[in-house]
Amino acid sequence: MEEAEERHQVEIKVYKQKVKHLLYEHQNNLTEMKAEGTVVMKLAQKEHRTQEGVLRKDMRALKVELKEQELANEVVVKNLRLKHTEEITKMRNDFERQVREIEAKYDKKMKMLRDELDLRRKTELHEVEERKNSQINTLMQRHEEAFTDIKNYYNDITLNNLALINSLKVLRVAWAGETHSACPRMWAAESWGSRPQLSTPTPPILFIGLFDNALLISLIEIPK
Repeated sequence: MEEAEERHQVEIKVYKQKVKHLLYEHQNNLTEMKAEGTVVMKLAQKEHRTQEGVLRKDMRALKVELKEQELANEVVVKNLRLKHTEEITKMRNDFERQVREIEAKYDKKMKMLRDELDLRRKTELHEVEERKNSQINTLMQRHEEAFTDIKNYYNDITLNNLALINSLKVLRVAWAGETHSACPRMWAAESWGSRPQLSTPTPPILFIGLFDNALLISLIEIPK
């Protein structure tokens, strides 16, 4: 144990000596690096000042050159603007001429198309008017026939009813003259049961239709 402890102490001393040596070397290296850094920095500052002087000189030369280029560019821009204005004026005149030509061309086409459509519309209206008049005439003829049928129908009813009334009047006179009959009431009942009946045929009915927005009325007779 004691020998191990002694070896351990010896190793610690050796390690401490190595650390001191390394620290010394590091301090020397750091001092050398600082000195070298100072020299390098001074050289860099000197070179920087030299480069700065050159750059300033170049900057002044560039400013002069830029000013000359600006003046030259102003002359070029002025000439380009004049040329551009002339070209725009020429293009505007050409465009206005083309627009006038196109307007005249399409005005002529529109007039021709309008005339054609007007002619077609008049033709179609004439055809529709003829069809409407034809159907109206047909319906008016049917109306005349229907009104004639109605007139005859009610004339027949009136004549039948007048005949019935006359028959009843005669029958009433006959009843009044039969005062000595044995069974006047029975005879009257039998006569009443065999009396003529009122004629009630089915009347025609009205038919309402539409043709070209015109209201047309037609009479149709229902079969008996």
